[in-house]
Amino acid sequence: MGANAGLLMDRYLQVPIKDEDKDHPTARRVLFEAMCKSLAQSKEIYTAAFERREAFFKDLKSKGLFETSGRLVIGLGGENVLETGLTLNHTYGTPMIPGTALKGLAAHYCEQAWGAADERFKLGAEYHKVIFGTTEDSGHIIFHDAWIAPMSLEGSLQPDVMTPHHGDYYSDEKGLTPPTDFDDPNPVTFLSVVGSFLIAISCDVPGPIGDEWAERIFELLSDALREWGIGGKTNAGYGRLRLQNFPENRKLSEDSSISPLDSGNQNRKATSQIVIKKQKYKKGDIIEVTRVSDPKEKRGAAYFMADDGIGGLVISGNPPAIEIGQMTKLEINGVMVEGYYVFAFPGSKKESQRPKRDRR
Repeated sequence: MGANAGLLMDRYLQVPIKDEDKDHPTARRVLFEAMCKSLAQSKEIYTAAFERREAFFKDLKSKGLFETSGRLVIGLGGENVLETGLTLNHTYGTPMIPGTALKGLAAHYCEQAWGAADERFKLGAEYHKVIFGTTEDSGHIIFHDAWIAPMSLEGSLQPDVMTPHHGDYYSDEKGLTPPTDFDDPNPVTFLSVVGSFLIAISCDVPGPIGDEWAERIFELLSDALREWGIGGKTNAGYGRLRLQNFPENRKLSEDSSISPLDSGNQNRKATSQIVIKKQKYKKGDIIEVTRVSDPKEKRGAAYFMADDGIGGLVISGNPPAIEIGQMTKLEINGVMVEGYYVFAFPGSKKESQRPKRDRR
């Protein structure tokens, strides 16, 4: 019927949802079966895409394959013709975990678990803002979308059911309908997911400091996925994922209470040497900078250093064509994190915001 389960879910229910039970009681089951079968048809092209993505992360230490401990359901409450949603990759129709969901889980776990041991990880505090950002800054740890591993693709969509017993009680906004033993249960079928997912996070700060932060936050995310779970119905045991080859004898006290800057645990690389630099300049300042060698030479990018020892790349406008050691003026487009600026060519940001001319 098709090779993209997402397209099938959105467009191929045989009857309107309101007429499903009356006119075609098997329509939902037929659609779910077609979605499950479609994964086999998309496996070849998806495998090629997955391997290309995996190669992109090959130098990252902060990545791993996570396996579901039971069922997983992401996007259950999202808008959908079936009234029970499921987040699938738009291009391939395969199960995925959005990076935004991973970031939200990690941010909440950081506040509750690490924040209990170190106030700097509390919401709005120094480290929490550096990692997860604020309303003005997206943060500096990048949570990439988690794709399902091709080896577990077929059979990853599983029929599931939930049975609300007091529909009238839950839908009564005035609160006049009580839940009783005489209410009729209403089974609702949906699809959940099992399988292994490649989860990777990175840091936009070049060099060993950024790598160290990414590794520590990867540990935090691993703990959150194992202990709290992600997605819908986590109170019912859904959404738990475990890092493959995770040491079963790891103590729970080590899981949740050790901050990235704790040098007391001899089994971890001490990160207390991370130096927090204070930026001398703010967003919008036009300053004199010197072109220096890019700390990540593979990018082949023009890297510039301010006189406070903090550097960065130009992301708006073309970087000036000058040699290493020469100086120029750039505008600070973002103070991204200690040790990292984002530069723009002066005036390029205003130019990009200028409305396009009406060509009619």
